[in-house]
Amino acid sequence: MTRLAHISDLHFDRVDPAIVKGLREELNDDRPDLVIVSGDLTQRAYREEYRSAGAFLRSLESPVLAVPGNHDITYIHLAQRFLDPYARWRRFIARDIEPTWTNDQVAVVGLNTARRMAWGFDWSKGRFGLRQLHRLNKRLEALPEHLFRIIVAHHPLHPPAHAPDLDVVGRADDALACFRRNRVGLVLAGHLHRGYVHVDEIDQGDAPRLLVVQASTATSTRLRGEPNAYHRITIRPGGRMHLEVRAWDGARWVSVAARDQGAKLGELPFHAPVVEEIAGRENAPAGLG
Repeated sequence: MTRLAHISDLHFDRVDPAIVKGLREELNDDRPDLVIVSGDLTQRAYREEYRSAGAFLRSLESPVLAVPGNHDITYIHLAQRFLDPYARWRRFIARDIEPTWTNDQVAVVGLNTARRMAWGFDWSKGRFGLRQLHRLNKRLEALPEHLFRIIVAHHPLHPPAHAPDLDVVGRADDALACFRRNRVGLVLAGHLHRGYVHVDEIDQGDAPRLLVVQASTATSTRLRGEPNAYHRITIRPGGRMHLEVRAWDGARWVSVAARDQGAKLGELPFHAPVVEEIAGRENAPAGLG
């Protein structure tokens, strides 16, 4: 059995210190095999924000796998953005922006969907590159066949059912096709600060059905109608999976009731936050990303 924690959109230094402390204590009291962070560790990629985010990750007693989000590339210092956008990431977080972690059951593969520029005025939109997906093919082909495969990226591949017009990552269809071809069972992402699960409707034969799981923000005050939350994920032999959402109720982390998203979940016990019953604080404007 492999136990994972999926946190996203930390946004140091727009955080609630009580939530940061509570998250650190919860993760260290119930230590997962791996903590997965799907981007936006900082708010504006300032040095002090990176320093705070790095200190938080180092305070966790579990290994950490993190990928950048659009907020982790500076919008202020354009020379840095275009010439060396991940210098601070490599200094304060990790040398690798697309890391891999494996044990005897699971392979977790990080993909960077943040981009230093994009067509139009909104550079927060992410994108998969064609060469990036080609490299991913080779990375996944090199993995042992029996491992349950998990992809971690920042940007969403499906919009939430209640907001179908929200943008998804560029080349989402190409990426999903690549994931199916390589027997990926789970994709973990963030960006929208909304928690939901999408079950892929395409049958993959004897491969696991592809699930795309979106996380709310774990620690930021930049809420979008949902509480701060993160995921506990358990992978059992044969790829059987259980996902639990832990939401902050204003004083502690609690498990929240189910809210189905996307295709029918059948008998699988997947959960997402119930907003109206859990959010206990005034929502702050989230802005882009």
